[in-house]
Amino acid sequence: MFKHLLGIGLLLTAGLSLADNSPSTNLPDLGDVTASRYSAQQEHDLGRMWLKMFRNSVKTVDDPLMQDYIESLLYRLVSNSELKDRRLETVVVDNPTINAFAVPGGVIGVHSGLFLNTDNEAQLAGVLAHEIAHISQRHFTRSLDKSAQNTIPTLAGLLAGVVLAATAGADAGMAAITATQAAALDSQLRFSRQNEQEADRLGMETLAKTGLDPNGVPSMFENMGKNLRYARSKPPEFLLTHPLTDSRVADSKNRARQYPRKVYTDNLNYQLMKMRATLFHSNNAEDQLKNWSGSSGVNGEAHRYGVVIALIKLERWDEAREKLEPLLKDDGDRIAYRIAEADILMGKKEYDKAIAMLSRQLAISPGNNPYTMALAEALQDANRYDEADHLLSTQSQRRPDDPHLWYRLAEVRGLAGNILGVHLARAEYFILVGQFERAKQQLRYGYDRTGSNHIEQSRIRKRLKDIADMEEKLKQL
Repeated sequence: MFKHLLGIGLLLTAGLSLADNSPSTNLPDLGDVTASRYSAQQEHDLGRMWLKMFRNSVKTVDDPLMQDYIESLLYRLVSNSELKDRRLETVVVDNPTINAFAVPGGVIGVHSGLFLNTDNEAQLAGVLAHEIAHISQRHFTRSLDKSAQNTIPTLAGLLAGVVLAATAGADAGMAAITATQAAALDSQLRFSRQNEQEADRLGMETLAKTGLDPNGVPSMFENMGKNLRYARSKPPEFLLTHPLTDSRVADSKNRARQYPRKVYTDNLNYQLMKMRATLFHSNNAEDQLKNWSGSSGVNGEAHRYGVVIALIKLERWDEAREKLEPLLKDDGDRIAYRIAEADILMGKKEYDKAIAMLSRQLAISPGNNPYTMALAEALQDANRYDEADHLLSTQSQRRPDDPHLWYRLAEVRGLAGNILGVHLARAEYFILVGQFERAKQQLRYGYDRTGSNHIEQSRIRKRLKDIADMEEKLKQL
């Protein structure tokens, strides 16, 4: 769970790492972005392998609404960035701390705690834009090229150390990658600071081009500074290896002033996701309900939504419906409100109404993942298992790298009596979370149930070969 970011800060260019820097006019020449001994495809393949290992090491958030929001925000930012290869993968980590990270090949991780520690979308987007800049400039592999004369061996070896640090703690992770490398780390860190300067500048440019407030970056720095000052036992995890400095904050403010002054309106969807994250990490829904019930002002609508989802969590369905009605009346097309309506209908066991409403919304937004997952749940609760199986099977073709979807699909297929399908869905889930032996076992179970279906047998043999190839790559780590 990224307990202490010492190893990760050196190796993963962790998001918006707070080292000192100099004004943008004095940014160092970091060399040719495209010049590296690792190809973009190698980075992509290795990043995806790393993500499988990472998912096996941490707990992730299964919230289609939150995932969809982050993916949408990332693609808005990417379209205004210097990133050429836009095959992104995102993972939302169940962790209340301030952190985000970028892995070569387009993998971006976000701690759910970022919602708790940001005030608006510009602040959150500033973190993500910084991470996109790290990927677009290939900072990780370029830092390895610079350190080739030292004992840091391969990109794969470093990423393996990051996984170990995330799993067993910083000491174990650092030991795995620095047993004979102490002399190289100081220069590696200095180069990382140069990377941070470039990522700051490019991230702010991306914010501005996306129509978001560049002041999101300095204001986020100030939020981190408050966390640092108020920390009783230790600073936030994110700041352990990259201390917040006054010059970093001042420099970001100076850069932000260079952009034209505009009036920015915050995105309501960000505020709604902040309510979801707050409730997700709350130990007492009743307390959250009381806090939000008396709230008004600039975030009044978001707080009213917070009241609704708190009531849903407490299973107070009629009260939740009453509080949701005004939101639906004023903004009936907002996905978060329709999902809340579906949750209430399912809670009251009005499955047919939930299915009809979600089907209408999905017809308007084909392939929408939050609507699809909610409809599958409604169909499952209504014992319409075959329909849920078909719906999720179709969605798995759109989102083949979504482990939460495959997990749900395996459950639905089991209820539908589709035992071969259960094994195949479980295999895909285990592949995506890096449990290759269990994936092979499920495929073998499935093979035994294919009978004389030679096409299905051929597909299973191909998938077993795919896993063998993955295991071969894993040996390099």
